[in-house]
Amino acid sequence: MDVSIALVYVILGAILGAVGQGARAIVGVKKRADEAAEKREEMKDWFDLNYLLYSLILGAIAGVLAAVLLLGTEITREVLLGLVAAGYAGADFIEGLTERYLPSGGDRTG
Repeated sequence: MDVSIALVYVILGAILGAVGQGARAIVGVKKRADEAAEKREEMKDWFDLNYLLYSLILGAIAGVLAAVLLLGTEITREVLLGLVAAGYAGADFIEGLTERYLPSGGDRTG
């Protein structure tokens, strides 16, 4: 396999993985915003941009891992949706591993 083709898979996996995690983050932010509105909290009091970026990076990593497994597979709609789904679900998996096996810098419940 040509290196340039492998690179395309990796980049595609990173982008679509981040998209999948981004979709999940939008749902989470909307839910939290609704809860905050009931309590009359401002977004600046609960929104953490650093954590959002962290989660998008985890989604990208999950997408890359899935793309590596799919190297050489014809790129179809199903493959693309699979990479999005890998970012959506895989970020939770990676975050769970990091929370379990790496030292924690703070509580991330919420």
